[in-house]
Amino acid sequence: MAANIAVGLDFDHTLGLDNKLERTVALEMLREHALSRGVRYAVGDAEVAIDDDLARSRGGGAPIELAIAGFFERFAPAGSASVDTAQEFRDRVVERAPAFVKPVPGADELLADLDAAGIPYALLTNGWSPLQEEKARLIGFRGSVFVSERIDARKPDRAAFDQLLKHFALPAAQIWYVGDDPEVDVAGAVAAGLNAVWFDWEGRTYPQELARPHHTIANLSELPALLQGRTDRL
Repeated sequence: MAANIAVGLDFDHTLGLDNKLERTVALEMLREHALSRGVRYAVGDAEVAIDDDLARSRGGGAPIELAIAGFFERFAPAGSASVDTAQEFRDRVVERAPAFVKPVPGADELLADLDAAGIPYALLTNGWSPLQEEKARLIGFRGSVFVSERIDARKPDRAAFDQLLKHFALPAAQIWYVGDDPEVDVAGAVAAGLNAVWFDWEGRTYPQELARPHHTIANLSELPALLQGRTDRL
């Protein structure tokens, strides 16, 4: 039964939350750099800038190293925009992750249900390595993890979803993909031919211009019943 289908999952705001981990570390480091250089900066401006820089990086606009280096160079210049600074940021974020990363309600139970049903699953997430792998580990994720930085493909590009087809060795129509982002997760999965499940646990409005999900759930506990209904017909 279960071998006929597989499940791909997004991480951020689908299986787990990092509670502004990268933002917190970047602002802490900026305070340290500014103090060591005797530089003053507007805290409010820095907060807006780091949010914009991180959003641009997550959207594929710039590698995380360039985004962070540019942020420090803007607010604490004099050589802070360096490879060493970007690597320090990466190291600190991964080190601090255990204090920030928490599973979304129902994530533990969902993974246990998939394991019990023998349904294979994997994570497909945008972001950088090893942070996304560490996030997955922290919530007890036991499947394979595919991170955009490591596979050199970002959702919603089809090349990212092709990783799941290769991994599961199943036709696209037999792979379900679950995510919270209408454009990146749902529309991307639909375009790749996967069964797209929108996880709308935050009560958002689905954009009318995007391809519609095949299913919508408000709680992760709803997914096993959807999968069971499908496998009963296979």
